[in-house]
Amino acid sequence: MKDKRKFFYKTLAFLALLGLILYPVQRVMARKSLSGAWDMTNKVGGFYNEEPDQFEVMFFGPSHAYAAFSPLVIWEETGVKSYVFATQQQPIWATYTYIKEALKTQSPSLIVLECRMAFGDQAYYIEGNKGKDIGVTYSYMDELPLSWNKVELAMQSAPDWENRLGTLFNFMMYHSRWNELNRADFTFRRSQARDPYKGFVMLEPQAAPQPRPAIEGIEETAPLLEKNQYWLEAIIRLCQTEGIELWIVKSPSNLEVEEKPCLNTVRAIAAKYGVPFHDFNEDYCAIGLTEDMFYDAHHLDALGATRFSRYFADELAAARPGLSADPDDPVWAADLETYHQALAAFG
Repeated sequence: MKDKRKFFYKTLAFLALLGLILYPVQRVMARKSLSGAWDMTNKVGGFYNEEPDQFEVMFFGPSHAYAAFSPLVIWEETGVKSYVFATQQQPIWATYTYIKEALKTQSPSLIVLECRMAFGDQAYYIEGNKGKDIGVTYSYMDELPLSWNKVELAMQSAPDWENRLGTLFNFMMYHSRWNELNRADFTFRRSQARDPYKGFVMLEPQAAPQPRPAIEGIEETAPLLEKNQYWLEAIIRLCQTEGIELWIVKSPSNLEVEEKPCLNTVRAIAAKYGVPFHDFNEDYCAIGLTEDMFYDAHHLDALGATRFSRYFADELAAARPGLSADPDDPVWAADLETYHQALAAFG
């Protein structure tokens, strides 16, 4: 027994020492997304630099969240402050961790869960798993600071220790970036990250019509992956435990015919727990969305997202008039002006 305990403490000490050695190197070598529409280092990493207890509403989920909900437009319409804490193809088990991370510094009255990945088709997003890119996993792991939450997420993100450790210490992933390094890799500090769009990704209009599949009348349900259902229900229970209202939604995304039965299952799970649910794919006419307001088949462009966010703001104000508002914040006003200038540049 003593030998086992001694081995455990030696292993723990070794891992701690390894972390101290690798951390400065990892900070330099890690991928940093600091410019362009998908500046996720600013959007995810910058969240940790936001003023505590600032956001009354928080949005979570995959790219269907960050391409649809514009916190600045919602603030312009309602005075309610919000943030989109999302990453590409973010699995539902990662969303659970992102919610826990957000609650370390924020006390939202409402959490809005964009539920597309509740019916994702993978138990892990790693190489060799039906060709899925491990980049999905690193996109949600990279910007999270090391914590017990991140360790638990690594355990859910891979079936083996090699990949689990790889997501925690991404030096293993990025060690070959030597010839790509630039000045920003050495000078950038996470404490400097900030996103004026509050997590929203502004996608340039493409002027290419994206037809909407005919999903009306599909009433049947389809089973979710067991892992996805478990973590969806875990999110519901977490919000209930924390006393936070949860609203499960599907943002406008030209939902595919084969996705609709799975969405119906999510709707049924929400009803089982008494959680509000809304599929905004049913509201295109009311929103005023047209086929040319999409960046690609499943993501709104900046003009479509702005129009949808105004509609969402009206829905939010009507259903939840008691949300705290701060309509006169000069920093948010300046960020909103930047937002409108970027929109105007699209023509």
